[in-house]
Amino acid sequence: MSTQPETQNRSETPERNSSAETVLGFIIIGLLAGGTVGVVKAFSMTSGVGVMCCLFGSVVAFGAVYYIYFGKR
Repeated sequence: MSTQPETQNRSETPERNSSAETVLGFIIIGLLAGGTVGVVKAFSMTSGVGVMCCLFGSVVAFGAVYYIYFGKR
């Protein structure tokens, strides 16, 4: 007598572990905070090179958040 194995209906994307979601949430919050601090810090700088470095870092931080949040879904 042969039986057919039960197949589980799973979505295309695997479910994430709750601790991984928590860590990812903290990473996103940290990147958003870092990007915001970079923008605020750029307002108080006097040299153009310093302003560009702060704004570049902010763009990278916000881009990483965008990639993490929207790129994986």
